[in-house]
Amino acid sequence: MSRWNIASIFFLGAGGARRDVDLTPGAINIITGASGTGKSALIKAIDYCLGSGQCELPAHIRRRSLAVGVKWVHGDEEMVVGRIIPPVGQATSTQLFVTIGRKLPIPATIGDFVGPTNLESAKAQIERAFGIGDLGAEAEPGRTVRGRTTVRHATPYLFVTKEVIDSETVLLHGLERADKAPDLVASMPYFLGAIDDTSAIQERQLKQLQRTLDREETKASARAKANTALRQRAFGLLVEAGRLGLTSPPAEDASETELLASLQQAQSISTAASTYPSESEIAELQQRRASILADIETARGQLRSARAALRDANGFAAVVTRQHKKLGLAEHLDLHKIAGVCPVCEAPSEKGRETAQALRQALDVVRAESAAVERVQPRLAGHELGLQEKIRGLNNELREVDGQIRSWLQQSADTRRLASLAQAKAHLQGRISYFLEASAEEPRQSFADLNVLRAQIAKLESQVDRETKRIKLRRAETKISQFASDILAQLPTVAPCVGSELEFAVTGPEVVLIEADSDAVLRMPDVGSDQNYLAIHIALSFALQRHFEAITAPVPGLLVLDQISRPYFPARDDDADEREIAGGQEDEDIQAMRRHLDFLFSEIEARTGLQVLLIEHAYFADDPRYVGSTRERWTRASGRALIPQDWPIRPDV
Repeated sequence: MSRWNIASIFFLGAGGARRDVDLTPGAINIITGASGTGKSALIKAIDYCLGSGQCELPAHIRRRSLAVGVKWVHGDEEMVVGRIIPPVGQATSTQLFVTIGRKLPIPATIGDFVGPTNLESAKAQIERAFGIGDLGAEAEPGRTVRGRTTVRHATPYLFVTKEVIDSETVLLHGLERADKAPDLVASMPYFLGAIDDTSAIQERQLKQLQRTLDREETKASARAKANTALRQRAFGLLVEAGRLGLTSPPAEDASETELLASLQQAQSISTAASTYPSESEIAELQQRRASILADIETARGQLRSARAALRDANGFAAVVTRQHKKLGLAEHLDLHKIAGVCPVCEAPSEKGRETAQALRQALDVVRAESAAVERVQPRLAGHELGLQEKIRGLNNELREVDGQIRSWLQQSADTRRLASLAQAKAHLQGRISYFLEASAEEPRQSFADLNVLRAQIAKLESQVDRETKRIKLRRAETKISQFASDILAQLPTVAPCVGSELEFAVTGPEVVLIEADSDAVLRMPDVGSDQNYLAIHIALSFALQRHFEAITAPVPGLLVLDQISRPYFPARDDDADEREIAGGQEDEDIQAMRRHLDFLFSEIEARTGLQVLLIEHAYFADDPRYVGSTRERWTRASGRALIPQDWPIRPDV
C-alpha cells in the first residue's frame, strides 16, 4: 500500500463505551443498512477529524459520544487522530489529539488519547503526514502561512456526498459553499501537480499584493482629488484675501501646507479699509482663460494629427516590411555576380546587370524607408504622450483660472452687498475661520508606499512561472479527461452520455460532455438524467484518484461514496429499512447497479493503495464480492447502528 487509508473509525462514549468501525485498506468497504442508523455520519466523522471548523454529527451521536477518532495507515506507519465531540448547542471543539508512529493502539477512553494540540497545529501534523506543503520549514506555533494549501483543501477528492452524487450543479464536495469554493478552486493546481507549495504561496501572495495595490491606488486617487479640492478652496480664499489686502497673493505653485499657513495669517490680521476688486484683474483672467482654451484646442488638434501620423506610420511600416520580404528573395541571387552575357546564348548583354542593379537600388530604398519608419515611430509615440500630458496641465490651469474668476465675481457681489470694506474683510475672515476649522477636522491618513508594493509585485511576478503552470495544468486536465471518458464508457448511462467523452477543466471547475454523434458540447444541466449525473461524478472522482496515484499527489487514497443507488432506489417513507436484493427477475435499475458494482470491484483491483468506503441502502445478498466486502450491516431486525441506543447520555447534556 503506497497511500494513506483508514483502518478504523471509532467513537468513545461515557462509562468507557467504545464503538469501532473497522475497514480494510486497499479494498472496497461497504456499510449498509436502514435509514437513520448513522451510515452517512461516518463521512462527517472523518471530515471532523480532518480539522473541519464545524461539528456536523447528528444530535443522537453528540448526546451519547464524547469523542471520535480515525486511525490512518500507510504501510507500517500509522496515525491516530482524535477529537472531542461538543455537546448539542456548541458548534465545535478546538481540542484535537494526533499521534504518529507504528502499532498504535486505539484509545479506550479520552484519557488514553496522546498528543493533545490545538486545531491549527493538529492540521499541520496531518498535512506533514500526508505530504501537503512539505517545504522543510514550519510556521510559528499556532500560526499558519497565509495562502498555503491545507488538508481542508483535499476533502473534495475524498467525499462524494449526497449533495454531489447526482447533482447537476455541484461538481465536487465543498464547492456548493460560496465561502469555501474560491480557496478549494485555487488549491486545485497544487493537488493536480501543476505547481508546488512554494509556487502556490507566491501566487496567492501576488494576488493579494495586486488587490492591495488596487485599493491603495484608489485611496491615493481619492486623496489626490480631495487634496486638490482643498487646495483650490484655500487658493481661492487667499486670492480674495489678497484683493482685500489681508495677505499677499498666493504663488501658483504653493503647497497645501503653505496655503493653510497663509490663511492662518490672514485670519489673524485686523480688518481695515482697502481697495475694492480691480476691473483690470477680471479682464486679465478672462484673457488668460481664452488663451488657455485656445492652447487646449491647438494641442487637441496636434494630438489628432499625431495619432493619424502614428497610424499612417504603422501602416507604412507594415507595407515596407512586406516589400522587404518580397525583395529579400533577390539577396539570395548574388546580384553582384551577374555576368555580362546572355545566360541562354552567351552573347554579350548588360540586361542582367542592369536588372540586378535596379533590384539592389530597390532594396536600398526599402531598407532606408524601414529605418526611417523605425526612427519616426518612437518619436511620434513620445510626441503623443507629451501632448496628452500638456492637455492635462492646461485643463488643470483652466480650472484654477475659473476658480479665480468665480472668486472675483463672488467677492464683487459680496462687497456690493456689504456696507463697507471692513465688513467685507470681516466676512472673509469668518469664511477663512470656518474653512480652517473644517479642514482641521478632516482625517490625515497615512498611505502605503506604492513603489514598494509595485517592487514586491514585480519580484513575485518574476518568480511565478505562469506559462509552465498553464502547460502542466493543461496536461493534467487532458489526462483526467481521458481517465474519466474511459470510466464513463464502463458505467450505465442513457443518451446523450452513451459513447460520449468527458472534458474536465479546472476553470470553474466544470465537466463538459462531447456528444458522440454530433460533437456537440453539453454542460451538466444539458445531460438531463440522475443516472447520467451519477455516472459523471463517479467517473470524475475515480479519474482524479488515478491521476493522484500517477503523480504521487499528497491526497489520501480514500474515496467515500454515499449511496450510489440514489438514482435507482429513491428513498421513501415505506422504504426506511435496508433493501435486500437476492436474485430473481431484475429490472433495469438493479442491472444498472450491478454494472456500477462491477466497475468498483474491477477498479479497486487495478489500483494501488486506493480504498473505497461505500455507504449503501441496498444489500446484494447474491453477490459474493458484495457480501465479502460488507463490514457493517445495520438493519431494523438486528437493531444495530453506528451508536447503540443503549449508550448512556453524556453527563454534560
